[in-house]
Amino acid sequence: MDLSLVIPTWNGRHLLERYLPAVLGELERWQRTQGAVGELVVSDDGSTDDTGTWLQSHYPQVRLVHSPQNGGFSAAVNRGVAVADGAVIVLLNNDLYLFSHALDPILPWFVDPDCFGCTFRALDRVGAFSTGGKQAEWARGFWHVWKNYEAGGTVDVAVSENPSATTSRLRLPSAKLVGGFCAFRRAMFQELGGFDLLFSPYYWEDTDLSFRARKRGWTIGYEPCAQVRHEVSATVVLHAGRFRRQRVIERNRLLFHWLNLDGGNLARNLAWTHLLLLQMLLKGNFAYHAGYLSAMSCWPAILRRRHADRRHWRLPDVALALGVPPGGKSTA
Repeated sequence: MDLSLVIPTWNGRHLLERYLPAVLGELERWQRTQGAVGELVVSDDGSTDDTGTWLQSHYPQVRLVHSPQNGGFSAAVNRGVAVADGAVIVLLNNDLYLFSHALDPILPWFVDPDCFGCTFRALDRVGAFSTGGKQAEWARGFWHVWKNYEAGGTVDVAVSENPSATTSRLRLPSAKLVGGFCAFRRAMFQELGGFDLLFSPYYWEDTDLSFRARKRGWTIGYEPCAQVRHEVSATVVLHAGRFRRQRVIERNRLLFHWLNLDGGNLARNLAWTHLLLLQMLLKGNFAYHAGYLSAMSCWPAILRRRHADRRHWRLPDVALALGVPPGGKSTA
């Protein structure tokens, strides 16, 4: 099997009702026109809204894997990938519309044996650019990886409206895969151990996975011709209040650095981490302190994974910074 589309979901029946027809339509078109084989796997993460029964009744061609308990994004994705048969996984949120021809440019990326994956181009609800290929830089001891190539016109990515132009003429790199809409090699994902459950229930797991892959010398690309329209955080906002979500973000940001950084960068990060305790106290950002205490409790697990990962590190942290691609502008 060539492709397995994996969609994690939690109490998202209303979203699947809205978006699943477009996903299945694109999968069926891709199989028919490409002469390839694909499947759709939905990983139901302990839903209580009758998602499983509804899926089996309305879409029996969908493979359903169900967990009786809600374990979070990482656990749901890992279960879906574990049962999938495809050599390449297309990971999609349950709250996005998959455009026609979005699957066509994916497999050519994986001709390169060092390619771990590629991230897609996302539009917002009104059709404006939302997010895509990522730049990355170090600043004050922290890894910053939220800048897009296309933000502020740093790169002009003009996506062709011709369906036959199914892949970018330029091979654009990306500092990370965006977990809600990307493709990756299943064997490499499993070699990495999948998404680390330390980041459950959500946030930073895709940054962690991407950093680990690139530190092994594997590559990640940006494929702007694979387009989605994304209803941002439609599931996460149902899961917890603002303070709890911010605490998780702060905890996982610290976990990412403590798990992955070289000795020198780790020391710098720890210095800035503790300086921020005072700064955030003065700002009244107590979610940072709650996240810090939660992250500190994970140090035994952090040390175990660092010990396991170190033998696979091929590139230093400094080599993973990524700015605007050469040439400044690119056309897809």
